[in-house]
Amino acid sequence: MHQKRSKQASAFIALCAIVYFVSYITRNSYSSAISEITEALGTTKDVTGLVGTAAFLTYGIGQIICGVLGDYIAPRYMILMGVCATSVCNLSMPLMGGNITAMIVLWGINGFAQAMFWPPLVRLMAEHLSGKDYNDAVVAVTTASSVGNIFVYILSPICIAVSGWNLIFYVTGIAGFAMVAFWFLGTRTLPTPDAADDGQGHKKSGAAVQTVTEKVPLKKMMAASGLVVILCCIILQGMLRDGLTTWMPSLISDTFALPNAVSILTGVVLPLFAIVSIKASAMVQDRLHNEVLCAAIFFGIGFVCSVLMLPLFSRSVVLTVILMSLITACMHGVNLMLITRAPIHFARYGKISTMSGLLNAFTYIGSAASTYGFAWLSDRFGWYFTIGSWVVTAGAGMLLCMCLTKKWKKFTE
Repeated sequence: MHQKRSKQASAFIALCAIVYFVSYITRNSYSSAISEITEALGTTKDVTGLVGTAAFLTYGIGQIICGVLGDYIAPRYMILMGVCATSVCNLSMPLMGGNITAMIVLWGINGFAQAMFWPPLVRLMAEHLSGKDYNDAVVAVTTASSVGNIFVYILSPICIAVSGWNLIFYVTGIAGFAMVAFWFLGTRTLPTPDAADDGQGHKKSGAAVQTVTEKVPLKKMMAASGLVVILCCIILQGMLRDGLTTWMPSLISDTFALPNAVSILTGVVLPLFAIVSIKASAMVQDRLHNEVLCAAIFFGIGFVCSVLMLPLFSRSVVLTVILMSLITACMHGVNLMLITRAPIHFARYGKISTMSGLLNAFTYIGSAASTYGFAWLSDRFGWYFTIGSWVVTAGAGMLLCMCLTKKWKKFTE
């Protein structure tokens, strides 16, 4: 029986990772080709950046809405709706004829569709997996998002070379519809809480079954956990993670005069570093047992790399790619701590999906600000000034996390 349950849990973790992989290729299909789209449409980076900004804003708003709904609606069906909607949006993008306004509206809808993935997925994993398996699952799912980025940043220049930027949306849309069938069939049977194993041969009722063990007013819970500070740190993390991911090809192209297809391929390096960072941050957390302290360490590494970029970024394309990859990788480590691991501590309040949605929503406030903001800064003041803003952002995140470390430890104990 133990072997059978282990296989069922493993299959479920794999399914969650695959659906999140698909969510990322359908989410980042636009950002992977943004430098080519900017050139093809003959516009500026801040104008095409508005399309991505719209998606980040609707995604952030959607995370809050879907986070609340995810505590009441069957998560399996919410994810299914999200996969269907994002597939339609991807397939429809080439039909917009390069009309920026229409693209903003459509990609904004896609942003909301993407919000239907994470909160219900966290609830599914928490309710159907043991504590140990849940931690393994969030690492697997987060890693899958990086693999999705690698895939889409390899696929994008190939599609551009074969048939232009429109092709990337057709490919990702078709992949999304394939996932609809795969998810529907794969989730007909899920591991039951009684079947989850704690890694020591003991049966356990899931990492976080939605049973309220404490009734605490929202304000008191926010004060005890330092939630406002955590949300600020998450915004800063989102600014660096998605801002650098979106505009790295443009920085490389502008600084070293490389073709767009070659510059886009440099984006493949980012998620490779992210995978290593995700594994590393999980190992650090297993030793420290404090998500906020772990986040402070990774913000600090990102701060050092940002400072080093100021004098070095224009000297070597390889060095620039490595430093930017390290910064974004560190932000993936922060993301794992504050957005995937932290919500489990709110399970006793019966709000795991709500908190997952809320925390993830604030990531995309930062993402939206940076997608437009970094483009605006680079167009008007150059990349040196833009990199200076990364130094300030990472430094602020490090200091805020350090100040919150003791309070968070007390809250989680």
